[in-house]
Amino acid sequence: MKKIASLLCLFILFVTIQPVQAKEIQLFSKYYYLYDRSNEMVYLDEKSDEKIYPASMTKILTVSLALDKIPDIHQKVTITSQDIDGLLALQATTAGFYVGEQVTYEDLLYGALLPSGADACLALSRLTYGSTKQMVAAMNQKVKSLGLTHSHFQNVTGLHDENHYTTVKDMAQILNHALSNKEFVKVFNAREYTSSSNHHWISSLQRGKEYKGIDISHIDGGKSGFTDEAQLTFASTMTIDHHQLILVTAYAKGQHSQNHVKDAVHVCDYMTKNFHEIVLYKKDETIQDYWIFPSFQFQYHYPAYQHISLLVSRDISKKDLKFEVEGKNYLLLPQHKNQQIGKLKVQYQQKTIYEYPLILTHDIQSSMMDTIGIYGILICIPVALVGIIVIIKRKKDKHD
Repeated sequence: MKKIASLLCLFILFVTIQPVQAKEIQLFSKYYYLYDRSNEMVYLDEKSDEKIYPASMTKILTVSLALDKIPDIHQKVTITSQDIDGLLALQATTAGFYVGEQVTYEDLLYGALLPSGADACLALSRLTYGSTKQMVAAMNQKVKSLGLTHSHFQNVTGLHDENHYTTVKDMAQILNHALSNKEFVKVFNAREYTSSSNHHWISSLQRGKEYKGIDISHIDGGKSGFTDEAQLTFASTMTIDHHQLILVTAYAKGQHSQNHVKDAVHVCDYMTKNFHEIVLYKKDETIQDYWIFPSFQFQYHYPAYQHISLLVSRDISKKDLKFEVEGKNYLLLPQHKNQQIGKLKVQYQQKTIYEYPLILTHDIQSSMMDTIGIYGILICIPVALVGIIVIIKRKKDKHD
């Protein structure tokens, strides 16, 4: 599955557009970013590159990295004093584990995300990376490998530190990476969980429902955070017309207001009411035909390797869009895997709103017989023409 996901990433290139203007939607959050996982389009962008403090959204990365090292989530492990000492003094939120308690890795994963337990995070870092320090190093290495240059982590919990920061755009990419793990998705989307030792926890979303009566039924999952410096932060997912979107918001004021959850629900409602999916190409449908040489196949049909679709305003239909493919309409063989042979551009009202690179998933080569045959024909044609000319000339000379 990971290989397939990696392969699909090769075909996606995005142009950031803003079909939703900031004046059209008002949120409590100062920073926000709405990102489409299927095509990398951005539908909302407010100060997405500005520095924020993630607070407990940090635990998304903590859990994601821990899962990379956990061989069996049902394996039993023991809570130690290292996982708990000092958390009370720091006023850190905990899952309620105690020294000597036997828990499963699964308990720790849910304990980190649902009640936002710092004790669960410290236990995960100790058990999977040997120490918190080593997990923090892995966190910074991970964001670097994802190409994220505006993030730096100092701890695994999100407790405030001036050198512990990110952006809502970077956080969206961190969550996007984490969602490639099915076990992470299961934990992230959970509304509640009872541990093997009978701790019962509810999620950020469920708290919004129970405390403020917010309808969270259309939000897939989420992880919130709060510190005085960060205010309310929230990373959530929602599915709009077959497109899973990631929304990251930051600095919504009011610790107990649930304004972060209200923002997520508001964005979800707005997108549902105002946007719809347009399928540009169905899977395996031909995007472009190329003449190929030398080959008796003559043409190569470049297909859509997945459904290619966009979410657009409901007043836009497919007939309003213009499609064109940049590049040559022929290929000189050989052509190699991962080579870009063109680019599909989608335009609306003479503006490019989406680009999709046409990248080969395999080598295209002519066979020895094709090469010999084609070049043989090319050699034979002028020889034949010369022969015909000679014959005609000789006949003419005889008549003379």
